[in-house]
Amino acid sequence: MTGATIAVVGGGITGLAAAYELSRGGNAPGVVLLEAGDRLGGKITTTEFAGVPVDCGPDAILARVPWAGELMRELGLGPQIVSPAAAGASVYARGRLRPLPEGLVRGVPSQVLPLLRSGILSPSGIARAGLDLVLPRHNHGSDPTIAQVIGGRFGLEVVDRLVGPLLSAINAGRADSLSLRATAPDIEALASGSRSLLLGLRGHRRKVPEPSSLGPLFISLRGGLERLVDRLVEELRAAGVELRTGTPVTELGRDGRRWRLDPLDRPVDGVVLTAPAFVTAPLLAEVSPVASLGLAGVVYSSVAVATLAYREAALPRPLSGSGFVVPRSEGWLMTACTFVSSKWPALHPPGRVIMRCSAGRHGDNRPAALSDDDLVDLLHGELKQAVGVTEAPVQWRVDRWDRSFPQYGPGHLARADRIDAALAVGAPGVVVTGASMRGVGIAACVRQARDAGRKVWPGALPH
Repeated sequence: MTGATIAVVGGGITGLAAAYELSRGGNAPGVVLLEAGDRLGGKITTTEFAGVPVDCGPDAILARVPWAGELMRELGLGPQIVSPAAAGASVYARGRLRPLPEGLVRGVPSQVLPLLRSGILSPSGIARAGLDLVLPRHNHGSDPTIAQVIGGRFGLEVVDRLVGPLLSAINAGRADSLSLRATAPDIEALASGSRSLLLGLRGHRRKVPEPSSLGPLFISLRGGLERLVDRLVEELRAAGVELRTGTPVTELGRDGRRWRLDPLDRPVDGVVLTAPAFVTAPLLAEVSPVASLGLAGVVYSSVAVATLAYREAALPRPLSGSGFVVPRSEGWLMTACTFVSSKWPALHPPGRVIMRCSAGRHGDNRPAALSDDDLVDLLHGELKQAVGVTEAPVQWRVDRWDRSFPQYGPGHLARADRIDAALAVGAPGVVVTGASMRGVGIAACVRQARDAGRKVWPGALPH
């Protein structure tokens, strides 16, 4: 270990992964991690519910981008990785749940016949989607929204009932305000390189392996994702990383060629900022006004997650698939529902069925105005309509994730580039990373964290 010290601000998955990256190897600096809250892990939290460990924040990790899975295996958690048992999801459209058709790529259709058979679109919606094959190429500008590109090719029904609920779900956003480039760069590349997006997707699918040969799309850990947090904390403590909870950082300033953070009693050689943009922006106001202004422009949305346990006898039939999404045009409070007991068979208590309902997205703040009891009552009413539950839940809990989902609007990636460039010139040794920058999922945050660790301390071990 060297005599240098790096401070990591924020103890969510990004901060923990950054500290882990920095603490590896014989040339590692000293690391101190500062978290304002009373626990580590951020939105990753697992609690016992109906006798089983249920995740209250994210319940799965995207497996086909490798960074989080690689970290799990590196930490010795490989034998504990599990994948969903239930395949397939549905969308609530035209009065009932309808299975998503085959051939979707991030919600965008690559085949017409399965879309026709699904019943998700109206006859006019099907006809409009088919116009993609004959419409001329259109230039939507340098950074269009999801709705501009996909709606321009397939029509608004495809955006509303398929692409919007699926592609924008991870951001709790809206297809008409999210950048396609920032949220689905692969789709954006195909759209800009092909006259017909449907034909472009079809050609792309022929060039890549069948999805079944790529392994599971999602993974988790036996016992819940908080086990990843616990294992990281164990490794950090063993490596001598100083972990401080209940320690908000209120000031960042220069100390000669080093950096001073209040409340630290000593200067540090580098800083990795992983807190939300609205927390980080004020810290940078003096040392990098351009970066501070850029972060202050990141808009966030809030989500409430209600976990409900029902008697198995309260359902008229067994639940099929992993869950369903709800288009914004339905006007429902619910945006998505996970059939926890079908998706993860280990989370199926005897005689009980567990479901997780999400509510709230960018521009829809209704959940914030509702009490927990009223929120659950309304979501239960929507579940009655969707899956036919005949009794009230026997147990429930509500978790509220306020200002937790940054919105990647048009120009977001250019803003992230400006922030990086401003820090490189005006505040060398300070790095901003995490969900506010280039990816909101756990896997994307792990990738950014490890990149940030190597950036602020180039002597970090390669992997």
